[in-house]
Amino acid sequence: MSTTTRKAAVDRFLDAVIERQATVFDAIRSSSDRYHRFNRSLIEGARQGSRDWAEVGRRWFVNPTDVVGLYESVSDVVGNSQARTLALAREWIEDVVESQRETREVVRQGFGDVRVAVERAQASAPAFLRRANWRPGNGRKASAAQAET
Repeated sequence: MSTTTRKAAVDRFLDAVIERQATVFDAIRSSSDRYHRFNRSLIEGARQGSRDWAEVGRRWFVNPTDVVGLYESVSDVVGNSQARTLALAREWIEDVVESQRETREVVRQGFGDVRVAVERAQASAPAFLRRANWRPGNGRKASAAQAET
């Protein structure tokens, strides 16, 4: 193998490694961004629920005898809280699905790159290593069988 060919092979290999690392880092970054958005949504939902319940308390302090008004405001707050909880659960499920999709793509692409690298290595290997009956450790079983007899 000439020096130029070897240098080109090393350059291709290192470019592939850098590209793979960039893909993994992008997947990690997007997962971190999703986690950050989810936490912000969670905090904002808790903050809004706190405001809603403070408003219920304010209405009750202003007019403690208005049972129907208090019931309506409590019903609204509970309904809004349930809607926020459902939206948060939907957001979490969507984030998990997207994260799994990205991870699956990165792993699939990594396995594909390894397969290509192995095929290239096999193609450039010397002929005696490419024989169909050669396997790593070939001959160990035969010698072990002979030792037993």
